[in-house]
Amino acid sequence: MERIAVGGHRYSDPDVLALIKGGPEILDPRREVIRRAQALNDQLRAYGVVDDPRQRVEILASLAGIRVAPMAGCGSLGQREALLYRSADDTKQIYYDPRYLSARVNFSIAHEIIHTFFPNSRGGARFRNLHAEDSREANELERLCDLGAAELLMPQEEFRAARVGMGLHLVAALSERFGSSFEATVFRLATAYEGVSVAGLLRYRLSKKEERSVTPDVQQLLFPSSTGIEAPVLAPKYRRQSLHLSLPCGADHLIPWNKSFGGESCVYRAAESRTIERGRERLPNRANRLGYLEAIRAPYQRPDADADRGDILFLWWE
Repeated sequence: MERIAVGGHRYSDPDVLALIKGGPEILDPRREVIRRAQALNDQLRAYGVVDDPRQRVEILASLAGIRVAPMAGCGSLGQREALLYRSADDTKQIYYDPRYLSARVNFSIAHEIIHTFFPNSRGGARFRNLHAEDSREANELERLCDLGAAELLMPQEEFRAARVGMGLHLVAALSERFGSSFEATVFRLATAYEGVSVAGLLRYRLSKKEERSVTPDVQQLLFPSSTGIEAPVLAPKYRRQSLHLSLPCGADHLIPWNKSFGGESCVYRAAESRTIERGRERLPNRANRLGYLEAIRAPYQRPDADADRGDILFLWWE
């Protein structure tokens, strides 16, 4: 399998590789996706200010040669907020499901627009599923589409101008201003930050290795052990799921997928208090730098989230 390392990240997805190799020299896909999203925003600014988030994202789609329409009647997109269709003549259409919350649909439409930046991409995926729960690493293409969608929906210039200070207390007002979900806005606080910042989603669970050790395989079920030795009781921890970094971050700021936060972290207090918890902490990465960490229980809880210790959103910055 071909892999290319660019900007501290390694890529193997064929669509991403096609973008990386699409110019006269190797392109950094993160910077290229942001550059193209910013170019679309610049085109829109030439038409004046558009305050309504849905109208804004639909105009952006039109500028990219894409028509946007709701699914007719009782049509369903298979639990997706929006989906990109490309015909044989490369005509592009984004259909969205109007039954979902507007903020989620707005982001998903923007996400599907970014899919068209990739030469070989023939479809999209729902933002909520862009981090594969059963894989070691999140899907490269979907992470990049998420990055570009945030730039379209929450442009860097406007977002920085609207952000006064830094912290999770800003999320509600920024979400209303840009028509974005609470979760997407938390991530955007990190990616639009001028300095070093990291945000993500944590889930209270065992590691994949631990899950396998406590889940009996077929052989064990057919021939149970007669030793009488019980399997060890393993305690779940808050482990990294999704991850979003500002551009100044390097490879040392990456938190490996499945990596856990220490029990003394404020993320555990956030699970119980249901309010913003704060601390001065080091992230579980190679940078090992002290910074400000804030955490809050995510308003949107996935169906398989722990009932007592739900999913946590965190924001860290220097």
